[in-house]
Amino acid sequence: MKWPFTTYATGTLLVSTLPLAALSVWLAGAAPGAWWLAPLPLLLFFSAFFRDPDRSAPGGEDELVAPADGVVADILEVDDPDLGGPALRLGIFLSVFNVHVNRVPCSGEVTALSQRDGGYFDARDTRAIDQNRAATIVLRRPDGRSLAVRQITGLIARRIICPVQRGDSFARGQRYGMIRFGSRTEVMVPKGELDSWSVHVGDSVKGGQTLIGRLRPAGGELP
Repeated sequence: MKWPFTTYATGTLLVSTLPLAALSVWLAGAAPGAWWLAPLPLLLFFSAFFRDPDRSAPGGEDELVAPADGVVADILEVDDPDLGGPALRLGIFLSVFNVHVNRVPCSGEVTALSQRDGGYFDARDTRAIDQNRAATIVLRRPDGRSLAVRQITGLIARRIICPVQRGDSFARGQRYGMIRFGSRTEVMVPKGELDSWSVHVGDSVKGGQTLIGRLRPAGGELP
């Protein structure tokens, strides 16, 4: 049977849940009534937060899958420093109830990584996009085109886990890290490389499973 929780935070999961489980057992024997149920909501919350279900990426290699579970918060054209020019950016807001494991939207090799120090605005606050702590990886696809994925902390999320090194290769939809508690994940595609987005602002998506966009055929003309 597969371990149902992420291995990116096994220590945190055990430290969070074992004391609560022990407290519940102690209350069952020491306190009258249903006091043993008191720790269960927190126990269930931590167990649910660190869940890590298996996912299979549908579609073909030119179709991008969501890098995270959550709701599409915005779709904008930006000047992205990690891609070095104009890009189309799709942002996903992750609430504390979403799976927080991140996945790569396409197959590729990591060619660059960057870290940004910053604050902890609520991930729904527009200031979080440019001012919160963030980690970005740039993936070069087998056809030579690149895109970027960015993890951004939120008000509650205070730690980004991104155990990735330059030269690592990933399959489409593969896990690559996580953010603890509410946060934001973004995908940046160079302008002209995207054929169309498959989702809209307000849509719910699942990491590694929901198709969010399609790239133009390699070598296709730019608009």
